[in-house]
Amino acid sequence: MNPRSIILIAAMGLASACPAGAADLLVTQYKNDPSGAPYGIALEKGFFQKHGLDITGIISGAGGGSSVRNAMASDLGYGDVTAAPVIAAAEQGQDVKIVSITSRSLADLVIIVMPDSPLKTAADLKGKKFGISNPKSLGEMMGVLVMEKAGLKQGDVQMTALGSLSGALTALENGVVDVTSIPIVLFRTRGGESKYRVLVSPKDLPLIPSQLGMATGQAIKEWPEKLRAIQVARREGTKFIYEHTDESIQILSKIYAPLPPKEVGIMVKELVEAKFWTEGRIEMPLLEQTVHAMKGVGMLQNDVDLKKIVDGSFLPPDLQK
Repeated sequence: MNPRSIILIAAMGLASACPAGAADLLVTQYKNDPSGAPYGIALEKGFFQKHGLDITGIISGAGGGSSVRNAMASDLGYGDVTAAPVIAAAEQGQDVKIVSITSRSLADLVIIVMPDSPLKTAADLKGKKFGISNPKSLGEMMGVLVMEKAGLKQGDVQMTALGSLSGALTALENGVVDVTSIPIVLFRTRGGESKYRVLVSPKDLPLIPSQLGMATGQAIKEWPEKLRAIQVARREGTKFIYEHTDESIQILSKIYAPLPPKEVGIMVKELVEAKFWTEGRIEMPLLEQTVHAMKGVGMLQNDVDLKKIVDGSFLPPDLQK
């Protein structure tokens, strides 16, 4: 066999092992939630390209199980999605793994009441109505954890599903519910502190991953280098936010428009202070807390062997320790 044939065969093998050409990256609620900000920075600053990835854009996933399914069907076989649906999918036999934790708290959400509400602390929620988008949502999980921290029991607060985050906010404004939790982007878009009162501040919210990186078994087996490159590029985007916050705010203001740049700046600085974004390290206690919350809202009945659904080998070596 001549050398040219060998090269051709090798190239064909490489092509079959990697998704061909340019690809979009899926991030849940990309333009409506700041969890995916490091990807936006990485795209703008050329970090993906620097590490050999042809990422042409970022698709905003709808959330929940649909984002997991869309990430599984994507060319990359990777997505930045909410933690609970990934764990649920793995427990149901889907070939997916958690490959990174991208945000380590729920500081991208706020628990709010109307300014004239008599509620002053989370302990005051007993006997009240808590507006959520849907049952078993991240909002309900957060509500359960906040109530536990305040010493309340399940059933002390009535969880009221309203179909959407906007619906929960409208219900709060009309007195249908007493309290709700919404993404900080929506909170600031709809008036922020000038219209609502924050009941539980971001720094006091539970430590539970808002989102994480997941990959399919096919991606893990057939194009591991792409997964490693995504993690490195995203890490660089995260570090850039912390080290160059003002420039990051300028970049992110384009993503979160029509939210005014001033409001984006306040939000980003609050999240920097809360150390919201992580470089990717997988902290098992955070995932254990997620399982606990999932059981609290009825998503799971039993404990989960998290070690079977976690693969940190695509992170930079220092983050695997």
